[in-house]
Amino acid sequence: MAGNVETAHQSTGSATIAAILPTLMTPLQQTIALALHVDHERRLVTGCLFFLVGVSLQAVWFCSESAAQPLLLRSDAPVLTESENRPAVADPEFLTGRDFEDALKKTLSLAWQGQNLRDGLRKISETRQVAILLDRRVDPGQQLSLQVQNVSLQALLKLIATEARADISVLDTFIYVGPAATAARLRTVEEIAASQLVSDRPATISVGTSTSPQTRRSFELLERSTLIWPDLARPRELLEEIARRYSLTIEPTDKVPHDLWGQAVVPSATPSQLLVAVLGQFDLSFEWTDNRDGIRIVEIPADPRIERTFTLKRGTESAILAELSQRIPGLEPQVTGRKVTVVGTVEQLEIVETLIHPERSPTPLRPNQRLTGGGVTTFTFAADAPLLAFLNTLEKQAGYEFKYDVEAFEAAGIRLDKRIRLEASELTAQEVFQKMFPPQNIAFKVDGKTVYLTPAAR
Repeated sequence: MAGNVETAHQSTGSATIAAILPTLMTPLQQTIALALHVDHERRLVTGCLFFLVGVSLQAVWFCSESAAQPLLLRSDAPVLTESENRPAVADPEFLTGRDFEDALKKTLSLAWQGQNLRDGLRKISETRQVAILLDRRVDPGQQLSLQVQNVSLQALLKLIATEARADISVLDTFIYVGPAATAARLRTVEEIAASQLVSDRPATISVGTSTSPQTRRSFELLERSTLIWPDLARPRELLEEIARRYSLTIEPTDKVPHDLWGQAVVPSATPSQLLVAVLGQFDLSFEWTDNRDGIRIVEIPADPRIERTFTLKRGTESAILAELSQRIPGLEPQVTGRKVTVVGTVEQLEIVETLIHPERSPTPLRPNQRLTGGGVTTFTFAADAPLLAFLNTLEKQAGYEFKYDVEAFEAAGIRLDKRIRLEASELTAQEVFQKMFPPQNIAFKVDGKTVYLTPAAR
């Protein structure tokens, strides 16, 4: 009897355990437990079979889950795609080449009221399919208010950057927005690095077995790739990814401090452009090693310059030199016969190129400017922005230079950061200045492309 009671207790306990156990087991453990209920003689063989089936099912499930995750797009890793114009999945297809240049010239209107800078730039980037890189040192969360009508995209980005106490630089396939001192040097620094790759290369060559290793290496370092990184990316990781793609060594990496960046895309860029996009945000640059298999990180040059020689058209020498002295004071071109050698930034050399060979410029006039039948340039735009933003835009877009005494303005209570509303419809530069300066108690005098500003007499 006692044996029967013990047996009953064991049966009840086994039933209770059997009811609860499945909720505590993994599928693999349940499979093994089921095998244990098979009669004693077949337990070992059947258990092994069930075990192997369970392991196989879990392996299939694990592989299918892993295959669903794109390893190159994991949240903690940058991605470097080798195609020239195709960013990674879920990113807009950014414009490059002539399409990119045309997009910068197309006009648009914008109304921001307390707009977050990063979100606003992302919206512009997505809708216009133009890549915009915001420097780590510019506060991405600042709120901006701006109303602009009928201006080019490049002029609009210039206004936004000025409002955010920054500036822009256009580097071939993307727009950099960052501190003015860095923006003014970035293109020239990149041009210097790129020119070092082709300085020793023959003018015409074919890449083949007879090509020297140095020449082949230079060609490899001119290939374009797209660099994409997610939120919280670390700049050292980006450098490591560039180094991996182009088989480069980078020294010393400790010059790049630890930092976390917001997501961004640099599309269809050369290694030089990718490197300055990362290093420039720390005011760093680089030098190629002698055999081009690595770079040395250095401080960005304080005043980078490049040299270029132009041939003047016969009979235009004196007029061109006079125009250069007005447009770019202190440039000091060296003239030998009809040859003129200029040392300056990339932007300055572009102005020289346009003056000497206006026919080579695809768009000698900006979209918000028009050349009338009488040869007079007129402006059409409407904007609500700081006065200084207007000055910077006219300098960048139309080539004017404004000279004034900051201390004299402060003594007269004139603030260049004061927001003004300015509209122009087919107005000449003189008419634009007349609407811009007198209402702010500023007198102006125009001498060619130089505009002298002084406090107005009261």
